[in-house]
Amino acid sequence: MNRVVTLVGIFLLSLSSASAGENLLGLPASRDPKSPGAVVLHGGGRITEDVFNRFVELAGGRQAHIVLVPSAGFRVGDYDSEKEFLAAVEYRYASWPSLKLSGRIRQFQFLYTDDPEDAYDPNFVKPLETATGVWFTGGTQLRLNYRFVGHHPEQTRFQRALQDVVARGGVVGGTSAGLAALPEVMTLWEERDFDGAPANAVAAHGFGIFKNAIVEQHFDARSGRLERFTGLLRDSAQIDKLTGRLRSGERMLGIGVEERTALIARDDRFEVLGDGAVHVFVKSHGGRTIHWHELAPGETAQLRRDAGLVREEVRLER
Repeated sequence: MNRVVTLVGIFLLSLSSASAGENLLGLPASRDPKSPGAVVLHGGGRITEDVFNRFVELAGGRQAHIVLVPSAGFRVGDYDSEKEFLAAVEYRYASWPSLKLSGRIRQFQFLYTDDPEDAYDPNFVKPLETATGVWFTGGTQLRLNYRFVGHHPEQTRFQRALQDVVARGGVVGGTSAGLAALPEVMTLWEERDFDGAPANAVAAHGFGIFKNAIVEQHFDARSGRLERFTGLLRDSAQIDKLTGRLRSGERMLGIGVEERTALIARDDRFEVLGDGAVHVFVKSHGGRTIHWHELAPGETAQLRRDAGLVREEVRLER
C-alpha cells in the first residue's frame, strides 16, 4: 500500500513573498483552482513507463498538445542542415512523436533554436501558447540558460509562456539538464578551489517555473552532487542575491531526484514515480536547520506551512 507523507516545515513567509493560498513551491497561480498545473522533475537516466504515461496524462491525454525542447543536447549548428538535425532528434526521441502518430495525443512538435534572440520572438514562442505539456531533454543546462533565460529580473517571452502553461493547468517537465533549468535559481556546473576540495555550485537563473526550491539531478549517481547541492542550499545570502528577495534563502526548499525517478508537483502535493527516491530538504529556524526527507516510488506527500512556527514533523499515514 502506498504511504502518504506529510512534510510540515517552518516557512517564514512574509507578505511581500507569499499571500494566503499561495503554494509553497512558488508555482504560477492556477487560473482554475480545480485544475492546477504541474511540474515533473526527472532525475536523469531512462524515463520509466509510469513517468512517461503520467506526463501524457497531465498534459491532457488524447487532447494533449506536447512540445519537446531538445536544445540542451542538440544544436542545429552541429549538423550540415536542419533536415539532418531533425532526423537526429526524431531518432533520439522517437517515443515522443510516436504519441501523435499512434493517436495517443492530439498534437506534437519539436521546438528548438541556437539563437538567444528567439526567446523574445512571438512567432518562435507561439507553440507554447497552445501547449498543454512541455518537456526539456537532458544535455548541458548552460545551453538552456543562455538560449531562453533573460537578465534577471527581466524575463523572456519564452519564460513567461512556459509559466503560463502551468497557470492554464498544463504540465512542464524535464530530465537531467532539463530539470535543472526549471526553477528560478539553477546550477550551471560545479567548481573546486583545489583538488580534493568540496564541490561548489556555480548558480545562475533558470526558467522560473517555481521560485521557492532549488533542485539537483542524478542525485544517486554523480560524485559531488550532495555537497554542491547542500552547499548552495545553505548559502542563504547567495540565494537572496540571485532571487533579489530578502530572506528567500532562509525559506528555500531543496529537492534532489535520483536517476530513473520523477517528482510530480501540483500545488503543495508531491507524487513520486519511477525506480528511485526523491529527497526533500526543508529549512527551519531561520535557515539554520535542514531536515532531510526521503520519498520512495509510489509515495505522495503534502507540504504544509506550520502556522504555529514551533516545530517540524513528518507523519506517515498508511
